[in-house]
Order: sequence, then C-alpha cells, then structure tokens
Amino acid sequence: MGFAMGLVGCGVMGRRHVIGMKNLKAAGKLNFELAAVCDVMPENLQRMGSHVEELFGTPPQLFADFETMAAQAKLDGIIITTSPEMHLSVAEKAFEAGLHVMVEKPITLTVAEGVRMVEAAKQAKRKLAVAENYRRDPINRLGKALVDGGALGTPFLATQESSGGGEFVIITPWRHRKDRGGIVIDMGVHYTDILEFYMGPIETVVGMNAIVDKQRVDAQGALHPVDAEDLSVGVMRFRSGAIANWLLNVAGRGEGHFSRMIYGTGGSLAIPGDRTGKALNLVQRVNGKDVPVPVEELFALVPEFALDATTAALFKSERLLTYDLPWADIDANLLGIEQADFVDAIMHDREPEVTGEQGLRSLALVFGLLESELLRRMVTLDEVLQGKEVPYQAEIKRSIHV
Repeated sequence: MGFAMGLVGCGVMGRRHVIGMKNLKAAGKLNFELAAVCDVMPENLQRMGSHVEELFGTPPQLFADFETMAAQAKLDGIIITTSPEMHLSVAEKAFEAGLHVMVEKPITLTVAEGVRMVEAAKQAKRKLAVAENYRRDPINRLGKALVDGGALGTPFLATQESSGGGEFVIITPWRHRKDRGGIVIDMGVHYTDILEFYMGPIETVVGMNAIVDKQRVDAQGALHPVDAEDLSVGVMRFRSGAIANWLLNVAGRGEGHFSRMIYGTGGSLAIPGDRTGKALNLVQRVNGKDVPVPVEELFALVPEFALDATTAALFKSERLLTYDLPWADIDANLLGIEQADFVDAIMHDREPEVTGEQGLRSLALVFGLLESELLRRMVTLDEVLQGKEVPYQAEIKRSIHV
C-alpha cells in the first residue's frame, strides 16, 4: 500500500503544492497519494477538491476540520499550508494521531512554538520537515558545490540584499500583521536558511528594523493596516568566523535589486535570484588578478557534481548551468522536490533535508535581528532559541491573547 498524504490549508500555498505533486507525477517521481484535503473555508475546500480531481482523476476526501480528518482519513502524513499561527496546533494534533508532518515556512509564529513543535515530533517519534524551497533550486545546488569544492578558497563574507515591494500588499494582507508572522519573518526565513545552506551555522546577529508603510494598498485599491516591519538591516557572524551582511527591504521604491554574493580568499561568487534559472558568476583570484570563469567551465571545477534523481527528473538534466522555464513550473518543481524528500525520509527512516530544527534556526535568526534592536545589543542564536530575553516575541504573545 502506498503513502497516503493529507493537505491542511487549501489557499494559495496549498494550491501551489498540488501543482508540485502534478509535476512529480509527470516526471514519474510522485511517491505518495494525495488522499484528503482540509480547510475551514467551504469555498477553498470545494475548489481544491475539484482541482485535485481534475489533475489526478480521483477526488480526495474533503474535511472542514482537522480533528475529523485525522480520525477518519487513513493517512500516513500531512503537509500544513495554513497561515503560521495555525501551524503548531495542527502539527501537535497530527503527532498525537501518529502522523508525520511537513509544515510550510515559517515553522511557527514564534520560536517558543517552534520548540514545542520539534519536541512534539520527537515525543511522537514522527518525522518533521519544513518546506524550504529556495535551497532546492538547481542553481543553488551548483553554487553550494562550488563553495564546498574550494572554488572561492576560504569564504569570509556573504551578502544577502534585496529591495522592492513599495507600498503595496505583498501576496496577502495578513503577511503585514505581526500576529500572523509579518513579511520580514515570512520572507526572511528563506534567506537565513540559504545563508546557512551555503556557509554553515550562524551564531550571532545584530539588526535594526523599521515599519516604513503603516498601510498597504491591495490590487483593488483598498488600504490594509500594517504593524509588522517591512525593513530589516543587519549583520551576522557564522561559526566559521565569516560575516554576513543583510538587507531585506520590502518597502523599496525606485530601482529594485537582488544581490547574493559570497567572497572568499580565492574569489567571489554572484548567485542569481532564486527561481530565475540565471547563471552563477564566478570570479577567481589568480596570481593577484581577478579572472572571470566562463559559465561553461564551472562543471570542470566540480567534476563529481550531479543533481539528485528527483531534481534531475523535474528539470530534465543531472547538471544545469542555467534553465528557462515558466515561473509557475519552477516553483512547482521545487515544492515537488521537498515533498518527495519528506516522503522518502519517512520510507527510509532518515532525516529530511530541512528538519524541524533547521526550520526553527531560520526563524530564530530572523527574530534575532528584531530582538537585538529592542535589547540594544548583539544576540546569540542560542539566546533566542532558549527564549531568555525575547521582548519582540513577547509583544506577539500579548497581541494573540488580547
């Protein structure tokens, strides 16, 4: 009997995950069945049921609440794609029911909740994965191989900088609310994860942050109140001693930009925006001079490099320097890769690539940038994980219970 999956949350993110499953099936890599879906909103639930039946030929079971789904559907695991404040309660009920869990990022609304989720998974002896997709991009896989292979010498600086978004609602209005996660958290966990993916553990952070826009405009011209930061500037120190420079500006007007650079004693690597398929740009230091490495010569520096079988099947190659696909297909492929990894980890009793602990680190690092400004000092990741002094998150807890 195959692996039976449930999906909890039938909004935009849930629908994106289902397209990922469709792409997995087309590539011959779908290792589970989407047996049931759940959403408290009837319209979303019915739409998702029809969507799944259209794509896969068989309708899933439909549930309006998770307790009923857990009791009646014969599932092995679930994917949680609700908004962040619901993640912990659904996951804890899933573990109680003996289910494995993959949860969308950010893992939870606060670090304390994330600690509870990780502990609940351990107590239940179930797998917990966090759906972090940027690191799955084939270009990031190659970039990581080049860094690990010594193409830059010893890395000593990483930069992660982006600006754009203006005064407009980004995806959904709740992403600008502090009690629902906030846009700096929602986007920032992608970038703290990718920094650790490339450069290893981060131990210390310091940040300054701001709310530029107190209101944001949606596509219909309606205004939505904002109480979550939309600008974050900071510095981080890796365990290796390397430093990261951080800028996340989602209130950016004028010229937008994205830059991810890694500098080492042997050169620099410019990494393009995730899900763009653009090429890496490697410049090596040779006899005191900077020498650009032609893109077509990158594989020669990492001759053993190859993408995993699922990624290769979805992107139709074991080795990619660039790719050209519609954004929706790129996005779906990366979601499919994380889904397949989650199920494979369960079937072979190994850890998923992005564990609950790693997802919790990514969340704690972004919160560290926010906490450090209120504390007026640098903070360590361990401090944030242990909840010693977390005035920013204390405000979130108060707002939840008002």
